[in-house]
This record gives sequence, C-alpha cells and structure tokens, in this order.
Amino acid sequence: LKVMRTASCRGIWGMSGLDHTAMASVAATFLLFTALSGSCLGKATEKGSCPTSRAGKCPSDAMRAAAASSGGGASVPTTPNPIEAFWKDARRRGMHLKIRASNISEKATAGRHEKKRLGAVLREDVFYGRAIMKIPRHVLLSVETVHDSDLRHELLDFLFENQTLTSVYNISTEDTIHLLSLAYPLIAESRKQDSVYREWLDAAQDERLLVLQLTERQHAVLLGTTVEGAYKEMLQNRNLIYETAPNFTFFRKWPVTVDEAAWALAVIMRHARVVHPHQDVRETRHPRMYLFPLKELLAVQLHPDPGVAISFQEEIILEDGKREEEMVLQIARRDMAKGEQVFLWPGRLSNSEMAVRHGLAFPSNPVGIGRNASQPPNWSPNPETKIRKEYDKYNCSTLEAFEMRLSLRGHPMRNFVRCYRVSWFLTNGWYNPGLAKRLRELDKWPPPSKYRKDDWLAWTQADAELNRVLLEYCRFMRQQLKNTMDSTTAADFRKSKDPTDRLLWALRGEESKTFKECISLAESIKS
Repeated sequence: LKVMRTASCRGIWGMSGLDHTAMASVAATFLLFTALSGSCLGKATEKGSCPTSRAGKCPSDAMRAAAASSGGGASVPTTPNPIEAFWKDARRRGMHLKIRASNISEKATAGRHEKKRLGAVLREDVFYGRAIMKIPRHVLLSVETVHDSDLRHELLDFLFENQTLTSVYNISTEDTIHLLSLAYPLIAESRKQDSVYREWLDAAQDERLLVLQLTERQHAVLLGTTVEGAYKEMLQNRNLIYETAPNFTFFRKWPVTVDEAAWALAVIMRHARVVHPHQDVRETRHPRMYLFPLKELLAVQLHPDPGVAISFQEEIILEDGKREEEMVLQIARRDMAKGEQVFLWPGRLSNSEMAVRHGLAFPSNPVGIGRNASQPPNWSPNPETKIRKEYDKYNCSTLEAFEMRLSLRGHPMRNFVRCYRVSWFLTNGWYNPGLAKRLRELDKWPPPSKYRKDDWLAWTQADAELNRVLLEYCRFMRQQLKNTMDSTTAADFRKSKDPTDRLLWALRGEESKTFKECISLAESIKS
C-alpha cells in the first residue's frame, strides 16, 4: 500500500506486463486501497480521463473483472443509472397505469374476416371518477419539459415571448405552434442515446405518415376527394420543421434532416394528445398538446368517439397526503371492469382523414366527411366581443363548428346545423336569447314539415338557406369526384390486392356514396 500510495497514475496503468494471476492480485489490492483513500484512479474516472489499455477498455473495467475472477471481496461504488432513476422517481411521485397489452378479437363484418390485434385492457376494476392512468406532467414531452434548458428557453422565445414564428414566418395558427413545440424536443431526445425515453423512441422509430409515402399513381385517387390537399398540407408541415430548425443553437452544428422532420411529424400526428387544463383555469387556458413517451401506450388503440376514448386532463393532486404533484390523468366516466378495453381519441378526424394520416378507417365514425367551413359574415376572431359570446352560448366558439361534415347517410353534423341556424338568425335580425332554450330544435335535421310557433317564418327561411348551402356543396363534390376519375384508373384499383390501394379506393367510394345521399336528402327537403 505504501508503494502504491507513492506511485503515479501513469505507472499503475503501465503494469500490463504482469501475468494474469499477479495482475488480478494487484488489481484487487489496488481497488481496496482506492476505495479507502480516494486515490488517482477514482479521480481519473470521475474526470473521464482514464487512459485506454491495449484491449481498448478503461483499465478500471479490466481491474473490476480481474478482482471478481480472483475472488476479491472489494466493492466499487457504482453510479446510479439515470434512466432507471428517472422512472423510479416518476413512480415515487405517483405514476400509475392500470392497463396492460392484450390480443383483442375483432369481430367479422361484411367483407372482413375475424382477426386479432394488439390492444390495451384494464388490469383491475376502475370505478367512476378514479384514474385509469396517472402520469406526472414532467414525464410528458413538450416545450415546457425539454431536458435541455437552452433549447427550452430558445423555443419559448421563438414561439411565445418574441413570437419569431409570427413576425418572420407569418404563421400564428395554434396547430402549427403545437407542432413545432413538440417536434424539436422530440428530435433532440431522439439524438440522445441515453435518453430517458429511449425504449419508447426505439419502438416508434418506424412511424411514417401514409400520405407522404404514396406513389404518384396513388395520389391520383385522392384527386377530387375532401383530402386531396392532405399531401400538400403535410409536406408544408414537414418543410416548416426542417426550415425553422436553424433558429435554434442546438441544431446549428447538427442540422435537422428532411427524414428527421418527416419522422417527427408522423410521431406527433400519431402519438400527441390533447390535455385539457385544470378545471379552475379552463376559462383562461386553452388545451395543450403533449407527447406521451410511454411504451405501454403504444398498444392502446384509437377510437373515433370521444365518449368512448376518454381524453386527458391536468390536475394538481395530493400524493401520500403531504405533497402536491402536477398530474395528467385519464379519468373513468363510469364503472369499468377488469379486462375492458381502453382507447385513445385521435382527434376530430373523418374516415378520409384517418386513412391518409394513420392508414386506417373506422366501421362507424361520428365525425362526418368534409371540411369546407362557411365562416359567418359577423364572425369576430376576438373571443371577448359581444357576438362571440353569443356564439359561445351554443358551443359555436370556433370555426370548426361551421365545417360542413356529413354522415354516410348524407346528414350534416348536428353542431353545424345548430351553429348555422344561430348565425343566420344573428345576421338577419331574427335572433332572440330565448333560442338558448330550444337547442333540440336547433339540432334537428331534416327540419319538421311545419313549425307551430310564432317565429315559424324565420325558422323556415333559415332552413331553406341551410339546405341550399348543403345541396350546392354536395353537388359540387359529387361532380368533382366524377371529373377526376377515368375508367382505366378505376379498373386498376378495383382489382388491386395492395392494402393501400384498397384503402384509398374504399375512401373514394365512401365519399361518393356520402355526397350522393346528401343530394338525395337535400332535394327531398327542397321539394
């Protein structure tokens, strides 16, 4: 020990000429000495300056192995695994997922055989008002939880404080801000081999948007449909991620590639979820988008009905009765039994939009086909104006409520019917606050053959105008579908066995049927 205490680090590293037995004995003695006195080996290891041996490894690793093989009893302090420490802390702070992966049997339907697919079910009973999933907010990936502090500050300045996105790129839409606030944290984490989300990142590495993978021949089938602009829209989003990346110091030395931007866009479209703010602040804070980087959630299937696929919400809860934690929860809206399937909501997407984004469609979808929005002439972008507050009373608070979307039977969505009628009354001087008590009548379509109240004339005129708008739109879309398809392409796709070809052809067929039913219904109302 006295000799070792006076030896230099370089001299110790140079003892590679000893035979294996002697080396093991020296190594064991040396490890014991360094553990007691904090010699140069520990200091060199802490500073990351350990020289490389002939075997290409740090001698400390070789010495540990030699000590173990010689039966040495010396113990070496180990650094805690940061990934394990992160998830252990998340569980300590209350993270709990009451779900497990399971093979779900999908019943046979017309033209489809029974099959099994991966899904997620409850691992225990969950009663009304209890959490199905409980996740600390810091676990989620967003602009507020970026681990790189410099990137986080630059992102906040770019998107919110200095509003560079608005002033330089003339972009201020909420969807785009959400997209960029997730894209850069996601790409930054994907480049870190020791990311705490590495397991989830590896599982999601093959995510791609279907519409960006289509061939020119397949793009031709989308012409004339409600999603013919989907390729251009997603291409713009991908390019925006790619082109705005140099604004951040993090990406200047290692620029974002087009492939990285396309992958980030696909992951966000598939795995980002809307999280509603705490009940006390919903009047002042809008819902926000987060990425849920948990491998357990990859098995959870999507469902188009928000009543079945429960959304997430923020809450501040008391853990262990003594500390407050910011949590994101999925709360059961009824008693749910063990083994019952759990779903996630993909957003307000029609079957056509689901097909080009996620490569799937639902047998039944409450979100209708279409997207054409008719902005009211008296609409104001300022939510504090008197007219907007009147619209809010009928849940017509965004322009999404004025999108013409149709069911397979050609019926417009109820919220569109309600909001269009309210808009007509407000614009033409027939509005009165008493309409708020007649929501059932405002939602009803087709309209009754005869109104029995004093304001029957106003209602009849509003219905006639609404029906005219619907008929014009459906005729236009039906004719557009006919004009953009030739017999050769139709025959090619009808006989194709390619799954993507079949999906796209089914998309076109569903839209054609929908607009045909819409025309038939509108003409019957008109007559």
